[in-house]
Amino acid sequence: MKFMQKKLAGLIIITLSAIISLDIFLSSNNIQTTTLKDRNDSIDLPILSDYSQFSEGNFTGYEFSKYNLSVYLDEDTSTVAGNLTVDYYNDDPINFTQIPFHIYVSGMEYDQRPGYIEILNVTTLEDPREELDYDFFSNIQLMWVNLTEILEPGNRTSFMISFNTTLPDGGIDRANEHGLDSNSARIFKFANCYPQPCVYDEFDGWNIDPYILTGDPFYFDMVYYDLIINVPENMTVAATGELLDSVTIGGRTIHHYNPHLPVREVTFSASRYFIVETYTIPDLNIKVSTYFLNKSSWLWHDFALNVTVDSASLYYITFGNYCYSTFNVVQEYTQHGGMEYPLQVYATESADSYTGSYGPYWYLETIIAHETAHQWFYNLLGVDEVDWGFLDEGIVCWVTDWYKDVFHPDWYIFEPYWGLDRLRHYSLVSGLPNKINQSVPDCAISGTDYYYLGYTKANTILEKLRTTIGHEDFIEGLSYFFQDYYFEIADITDLQIAFETVVGYSLDWFFFPWFDNPYLPKYDITNAIYDGTSKIINITITDINEIVNPYPYSQQVPIEIYSTGSSLLFSDIEWINSTTTLTIQLETTPQRVLLDYSDFVLVQFADYGLDYIETTEITLINMPKPKISGYNISIILLTLGILGLIILIKKFDLTQNE
Repeated sequence: MKFMQKKLAGLIIITLSAIISLDIFLSSNNIQTTTLKDRNDSIDLPILSDYSQFSEGNFTGYEFSKYNLSVYLDEDTSTVAGNLTVDYYNDDPINFTQIPFHIYVSGMEYDQRPGYIEILNVTTLEDPREELDYDFFSNIQLMWVNLTEILEPGNRTSFMISFNTTLPDGGIDRANEHGLDSNSARIFKFANCYPQPCVYDEFDGWNIDPYILTGDPFYFDMVYYDLIINVPENMTVAATGELLDSVTIGGRTIHHYNPHLPVREVTFSASRYFIVETYTIPDLNIKVSTYFLNKSSWLWHDFALNVTVDSASLYYITFGNYCYSTFNVVQEYTQHGGMEYPLQVYATESADSYTGSYGPYWYLETIIAHETAHQWFYNLLGVDEVDWGFLDEGIVCWVTDWYKDVFHPDWYIFEPYWGLDRLRHYSLVSGLPNKINQSVPDCAISGTDYYYLGYTKANTILEKLRTTIGHEDFIEGLSYFFQDYYFEIADITDLQIAFETVVGYSLDWFFFPWFDNPYLPKYDITNAIYDGTSKIINITITDINEIVNPYPYSQQVPIEIYSTGSSLLFSDIEWINSTTTLTIQLETTPQRVLLDYSDFVLVQFADYGLDYIETTEITLINMPKPKISGYNISIILLTLGILGLIILIKKFDLTQNE
């Protein structure tokens, strides 16, 4: 009997211990945390350069080519006769026997009269002058000047090219003669209308690409220019450089312009009907001028000048010294909104009749702010516009939107940032990949929309970089990029290094996928399991485009988890590094998971109007039996266990008494 009582007592203790242990286990909080991939990889950073010599325009020890361009405008025939005197400096590590020049104007569009450059001769400068051989290929807008001696690195050669240029008619391209005198609207625009030297670089050798209607095909080294323009008397001229002198003789006026420092090219525009407004920016010593027709005074008067001053001042104090004494904004006839040249940019007269939802003032302001930004990111910092045009335009488009955000914060340019919806839906519109890092010819071959890449996607990705690394580091990175490649040529790798120098860690994880992947990420929640025992949910988010992209994406995505009654149980921003599994503890049983694609999350949408991806069913495992309302299941089990044992003991006693 005593043995049996001890046995029952032991059974009670074991039962009670099991029940208590079960209660403790059910109420335990075992949390697993997800370790995010460390993106702050250490790298060797370059030492910041000293920009003082550049900001003061001191180029001691630097060698540049020197060109003298003298032109004579005949308004009756819309032709320009010119001489280009070339003092060419070989700063490349290779011997040259030929030097190529672009003849762009013959590739430009026109109405009835095509543009054309006729090469009259190429001669030496020494007396007696000797003619040099040259090869001319009008179909690819190119000429080669054959040198009489090998031009070795660090040496110079000189010659003169005499030419006649016929300006295209119509108002649709970079150079033209357009408008009627009877309407007080005739303008001559001399842009890319003289033989322009090609660039030699380590990637392509001589860059001899013909004129391309898509994008901006212009890629030039920095050169000292001296510009002489001979026009009919009473014709107003806007040109690259400071006006040093004007002399009127025999019904014609000769203007002498000089930028004083190297530029990538020169341009001029002339009209009898230009109205000129001028303002010198205090402290910056930049004389800013606008040139426009009387018909557009209602839009341009004061407004264009104010926008020019505001944008130039903002870019000057943000990125670095403009270093020239003049800057012009000139009205033009064109199919483009505007076009950039050193010290002088153009803005379309069609802004007068702009019917977009934002109106003519918005349109003209956008053009001026954009083209002004090109003085920093095109002239002072050069880019191969054929191979890397997206970089130049992408940065300038971002800077333009930033200008708007500074001067018009109520426009909400970056909330969300410009072009977001088009970016998400691009693959639906065209059905094509949209890798940013493509040359203009590559875009033509692949069928990719270059304008989308250069003017929408590139600046959108730059805005994403800003939201990732922070505004101050982003602005400092752009400034460092500009100042470190002042007067030079830069590419996408140089931009990445500039930002890495500022933030102090590798940005491969950002630049490689966002600039080189053909497709955006496309997320799907492929797994969502909630363990009722541990009260932990494991969520697997898969990038289903991972198999078609060479690099994995990483970005922060807002995640929300809801209960059966649609109550929000969890909300946070998580790093999604390609395919990622998140482990989250939840005390309440969840029902669905939602990925929020608002704000700055970039994904490839499956269809129009999609705002998020969600899982409506979460798999539940190891769920405990539900508790009886108002009672503690552990106490009930304990009570039932004790009652059962009491009954057994009494039954045992009764049996013994019998």
